[in-house]
Amino acid sequence: MMGDRLTSPTDLVFDGLTNRELMVEHFPMLLSGIPDIGLTVHSHFLTVLATAGQSQGYSAVAECPIWWARDNGLGDVRADSVWFEKHSGEASLAFEFERFERGDEGKLRGKVENLAIASTASPSLKLCVLIYWVRSGSAPRSMDAIIATYREGFRRRGSDVDPARTPLMIIKCVMRPAPDSERLVFGEFLRDERNERLALGRA
Repeated sequence: MMGDRLTSPTDLVFDGLTNRELMVEHFPMLLSGIPDIGLTVHSHFLTVLATAGQSQGYSAVAECPIWWARDNGLGDVRADSVWFEKHSGEASLAFEFERFERGDEGKLRGKVENLAIASTASPSLKLCVLIYWVRSGSAPRSMDAIIATYREGFRRRGSDVDPARTPLMIIKCVMRPAPDSERLVFGEFLRDERNERLALGRA
C-alpha cells in the first residue's frame, strides 16, 4: 500500500496504525509493557506515528510547528505529527496524540483546536487525526462540545478561527495493565465514526 494515494486517507492511516507486524518489529516493548511515567507513552506513540507514516510513503515529522499559521496571531501551534508528501513537500495529514483521564475534555479540546488551525491554514491538508489514549475502561463522557469546536470555529488569543474544512478522524488508543506489573501494554485502536461524522455536521 506504500504510496498508494487511491486509498482513502482514513483507511490508509488506520491500516498503518493497526499493522501489527510494524509494532512487533519496531516497538515490541509496547506489547510487553512500558512504564506510565511522564511522557513515556506520548513519546513512544509519536515515534509510532512517524514510523507508520514512513511505511505509507510519507515524510513523517514529530512535534511539527504549523509554521504556516504563525502570522495569524494564534501563538505557537504544533501538531504532534505531520505527514508530508515527499515530492511536493506539502502537508497532507496532521495528528494530535493526547492522554485522557477523567475531566480532561479541555485538553482534548485544545488538541482539536490545533487541528482546526492546521485545517484552515493549509489547503493541501487532506485529513486531521485526533488520537487520545486511555487506560482500559475509561473514556470521555461526551465529545460533543469538543467536536463542535472543530465544526463551528472558536476564538483563540482574541482571534476568530474559522470552522475546519478538513475531515477529522478520531481514534481511541486503549492501554491495558500488564499482567503482574505496573506497566502498560498496548491493547487496540478504535475508531469513533459517530463523532467523525459530527465533526463535519453529517451525523
